[in-house]
Amino acid sequence: MKTEFISSILPNAAVDSLFVVDEVTLRNSSNKKSYISCTVSDRTGRLPCKIWGDAGMNESDIEGYYNTLSQSQGDIFRIAGRAALYKGELGINVNDGIVYLGKPADSSKLSDSDFINSPVDIAACKKQILALIESIGDEDLRTLVSSAVTKADGFFEKPAAKGRHHGYFGGLCEHSLEVAKTALSIEESLSDVRLNRDLLIAGALLHDIGKCQSFEKKGLSYAALPEYSLLGHTATGMMYLSRYRTFTDAETFRELLHIVQSHHGEHGETLPQTPEAWAVHFADNISAKLHEVDEDLKSVKPGESVRGWRSDSFVYRSPLTQSDAAYGTGNTGAKGTTPPAKGNKESGNDRDGKKSQRSITDSFR
Repeated sequence: MKTEFISSILPNAAVDSLFVVDEVTLRNSSNKKSYISCTVSDRTGRLPCKIWGDAGMNESDIEGYYNTLSQSQGDIFRIAGRAALYKGELGINVNDGIVYLGKPADSSKLSDSDFINSPVDIAACKKQILALIESIGDEDLRTLVSSAVTKADGFFEKPAAKGRHHGYFGGLCEHSLEVAKTALSIEESLSDVRLNRDLLIAGALLHDIGKCQSFEKKGLSYAALPEYSLLGHTATGMMYLSRYRTFTDAETFRELLHIVQSHHGEHGETLPQTPEAWAVHFADNISAKLHEVDEDLKSVKPGESVRGWRSDSFVYRSPLTQSDAAYGTGNTGAKGTTPPAKGNKESGNDRDGKKSQRSITDSFR
């Protein structure tokens, strides 16, 4: 039975518990000594882990343990070491405890629910995504999005990334839903900017669809396939969506592909050129970046600033956020709530640019 969880691990504390091991790589330290880098996880979170081995081990010994771990990614192992902060990030260092990593732990008496890392209510996310799809007014586009999402391999279960943001079970559907909600809130907030609501929803929900072809289930985790780095999820997404090109007219399909192709903005091959593509790009950045910053801040003390490896920027944990009162009263700051519609503000556009009477908040229920 598992009794120690990642959420309870403190810096400098001894660690000896069972965790899922994945993202296993063999690296060299500054003194050219080989070590194993991996991620360990349970239902409460994930931590980086470096396996150095004991002083008497040689390169081939380390490589032997690496081969075992890499072939058993997603399995449960006993991790015995010590927690430490490195550049503001909490992690685990394993030295003598490497002797426990020769084979996976006996999981016959363990509960999978203690080890599956996901803060996502997948069923609730799925319900909201399907409701958003149903709200698409263009019947052909609605059929395309519904087919693409429901027939994709693992859209509602797979992660959105290896580790920087939404890197857990259900991360892809959570991120896609967040991007759709954020893009629609942009559309609702800009009264004089005309956006095609149907294309906005379609592009937001499908912008990362290629990630369904980028991960495979391994044990109690997901591992990145070669496609993740060799092709990238944008290319695989474009290839996947090509099977649906006859579902709608040529112009609508071309603009949908443009949103997918350009959602990385200045970091992609193609810059956004339509308002919908820009909105999805910005919404994607908001969802990803704020999750990265939030994760980076979890190991930062109030009043401290560190460089976060996920956000690749300095992050500051304000002492003000330690109190719920800092978020004010009412529902505007509560996580998981939907802000009320503003007056009679209409949201959405038909293909002629006319506003529909449907509020975006109706689509989130």
